[in-house]
Amino acid sequence: MKKINGIIILITSVLLMSACKENGRFLQSITGSPYEVLVVIEKKNWKSEAGEALFNLLEKDMPSLPQKEPFFNVSHCSPKEFSNLYKPTRNIVFVEIDNTQYTKGKVKLSKDKWSSPQSLVKIVAPDDTTFIKLLKNNGQQILDYLVEGELDRMKDHLGDHTNSNFMHMIQQQFGVSMTVPHFIVQYKQEKDALWLSTGVAEVRQDIFIYSYPYKDKAMLTKEALLQKRDSINKTFIPGPQKGSYLGTEYKYDDPIFNEIWVDDKYCAEIRGLWKVINGGSMGGPFMSHTRIDELHQRVITIEVFVYAPQKKKRNSIRQLESLLYSAKLPTVLDEVVITAEKKK
Repeated sequence: MKKINGIIILITSVLLMSACKENGRFLQSITGSPYEVLVVIEKKNWKSEAGEALFNLLEKDMPSLPQKEPFFNVSHCSPKEFSNLYKPTRNIVFVEIDNTQYTKGKVKLSKDKWSSPQSLVKIVAPDDTTFIKLLKNNGQQILDYLVEGELDRMKDHLGDHTNSNFMHMIQQQFGVSMTVPHFIVQYKQEKDALWLSTGVAEVRQDIFIYSYPYKDKAMLTKEALLQKRDSINKTFIPGPQKGSYLGTEYKYDDPIFNEIWVDDKYCAEIRGLWKVINGGSMGGPFMSHTRIDELHQRVITIEVFVYAPQKKKRNSIRQLESLLYSAKLPTVLDEVVITAEKKK
């Protein structure tokens, strides 16, 4: 293993999925690239306000990226054109707008009809007005469902191609079980922090794990977590010039804080942009999960970030995001009381 000698980046590999057996039947592998979705819809509806609303939902800008990139890249075909060539597509949204068949709108989510692992969404409505209202009320759920499918695919794929040495290092240092992909090849380690990187010259991907004693829930606010992030990064992740370091960008893109649940336990999620403080013009997206190691009464933060100048970054940061969900903390003995309500 090589040690990291400075701030350095990556290009996401294309997923190759093999055929699998589902409910006694063999399904072929999915086709298409990550974060591509096919909309099956009548041409007249695609050109209507309903079609425009769906397109705007699927291709709206993903947050916390330095340049505009959509949640999904969208293509479409009519039901008549939906042949066997299209059926294995990884993400498919079916739309039917017909007042002779439907009196109310409905959204149905399903998986693995023609291939695996495949995500399917069916949206039906009697008219454009009902359809648009349906998207307004259920649009985020549809996006979350499709993104979750992509994250699960990536997590499974990366789990088959790992760096076992680094996985053992994380287990020994933090008691955390976590997938580390084979393309992570460099590291820097101290007592309560571990920085892993691809070390690639064009697009770099990094994982940064650190821990500190847990005192109370006030440590889990957005402000407290970002303050701790900047403090730790200042001493641990240097920039290209003396005195510079990888800090948080606040001016042009305020970090997004969410309270989520991972493995039925509270997790503070932050998405944002990083930049080099005190010199240099480097920057990019980052994402972190902060959870409580209840067994040892520690706060554990796992952060991922990407540096890819002049390159698209959506798939690279999403790939690393899937790794955050692979992390398993030490065995939980006692509950830590958090104010957030569990999301359904």
